[in-house]
Amino acid sequence: MAAMTNGYPINWAISGANEAVMQHPLYIKYASSTFTDINILTVQADLGAVMATATSAEICAYLSWLIRTINLITP
Repeated sequence: MAAMTNGYPINWAISGANEAVMQHPLYIKYASSTFTDINILTVQADLGAVMATATSAEICAYLSWLIRTINLITP
C-alpha cells in the first residue's frame, strides 16, 4: 500500500499480491477468518501491542480496518 502524503486512507487497501503486510504474522492470523469469527477485543489487543513506528503503519491500518468492519456488522 503506497503511503499518501499525509498518512494512510481510512479504508485499508493493498496494491499488489507481494506487499509486505501479507507476510506479517497479524495479517496471516486474521486473513483466513470471516469477520463474524474475529473477536474484536483480540484485534484491539493485537493493535495495542504493535510498536508505534513508521514501518508498522500498514499493519496498524489493516488492524484498524478490521476493527471498523467488525463494528459495522455488530448489532
